[in-house]
Amino acid sequence: MKKLTYLFIYFLLVCNVLKAQEFESQEQVDLFNKSVLHFNDKKYDSAIIYIDSLININPNYAQAYNIRGNSNFSLGNYDQSIADFSQAIHLNKKLTEAYRSRAEAYRSQNKYDLAIVDMNTLIELEPENSNFYYNRGIIQRENNDLTLSFSDLSKSIALNPKNAMALTARADVLFALNDYKQAKKDLDEAIKINDKNIDAIKMRGMASYYLKEYNDAIADYTKLIASNPVPDIYYYRGIAYMENKDYAKAIADFSVSIDKNYLQDGTILYNRAVAYYYLNDLDNSLKDINEFLKFNQESHIYDLRASINYRKENYADAIDDFSKVLSSNPNNTQALKGRANSYYNLEKYDECIADITKAISLGDNDPSIYHNRANCYRTKENYKDAIEDCKRFIELAREHPEYSSYIPDIEKEINYLEYKLKEQTLENQNIEEKLKGIKKSD
Repeated sequence: MKKLTYLFIYFLLVCNVLKAQEFESQEQVDLFNKSVLHFNDKKYDSAIIYIDSLININPNYAQAYNIRGNSNFSLGNYDQSIADFSQAIHLNKKLTEAYRSRAEAYRSQNKYDLAIVDMNTLIELEPENSNFYYNRGIIQRENNDLTLSFSDLSKSIALNPKNAMALTARADVLFALNDYKQAKKDLDEAIKINDKNIDAIKMRGMASYYLKEYNDAIADYTKLIASNPVPDIYYYRGIAYMENKDYAKAIADFSVSIDKNYLQDGTILYNRAVAYYYLNDLDNSLKDINEFLKFNQESHIYDLRASINYRKENYADAIDDFSKVLSSNPNNTQALKGRANSYYNLEKYDECIADITKAISLGDNDPSIYHNRANCYRTKENYKDAIEDCKRFIELAREHPEYSSYIPDIEKEINYLEYKLKEQTLENQNIEEKLKGIKKSD
């Protein structure tokens, strides 16, 4: 999940709220006001110049260090910002803005333990402040302490049930715990509070997807696309369409993501290739898978291309791809069966028999492979082994209801094979008798 928002509030002031009595001279008031104005305008270097002048005059004013710390933080000078916040805290132990800002600086350096110490202090100072529990919960999440993060976020929600950010953050923790059902409940509440919460809507779409509630996922992604058509949402909706077997819409969404250069590792090409495959658009499927192979040469990619080539009756290419799969996993029975079928269609019966035999030795009890091997034996006029495989098919078919309807036809085939075996046996006997007669005459 994306990094969640931390409630880090810069110290922003407008000049007319300052009280002159906080300073010893009008010059100090002017320097302070100018530093704040420049900070608000994101002119951080200028803000530091003014605040440095103020500190030179009045080195004991805590808020000045706080402003300089925020300016340094905004410039990415985290060590300097931490030093400034620490000095502000040294001068004013109850300056909550400085603790909060220093915690954010520590967080930016992945120094989560130190950030948590500051958040602990803030909670001691203001134990009913829901934002402090929220912030500590976010830090705990990034520190991979899911239990403490969940506890803090729950406390934040208890103190402020309308805190949509805390509900969204707790949903993120629940995601990490694989509790998608409860995560979705939190996100429902967050979206009721703020129906334009993009993070919550996106996350709820993901929760629905993992819960196999694909129509709900599609609805959320469609809502996001209507307001902010970014490529990753098209991709996520495409995946949901795939699960709904709406392959044409999946292809349309994948195509948008590809056009917008989302996931440049080629992942979307693979998914679109699969969608084309299910729509029997084998040419486009093959085109995408060939392009994807420029990014990824894992065996399952060749497995898909082998299936495409087989359906396109490119049996030699299919054999080549199935062989690539088997080179990385020689015991892949699906690849063995696929290559066996390709060999059969090229009338390479010995190779077909070898692959099927190996698949069977690896424990594959799919009834169909026995019938396939029986066909090879039959073509080679090995009727005895063909009969044995047909009988084995019937045994297994009785355990697999989806094959039971084929049993009568296989029984007829056995009768035919037994007839051919007898015919073959008689013919062989006649040949032997003729050979014996020839030997006697010699």
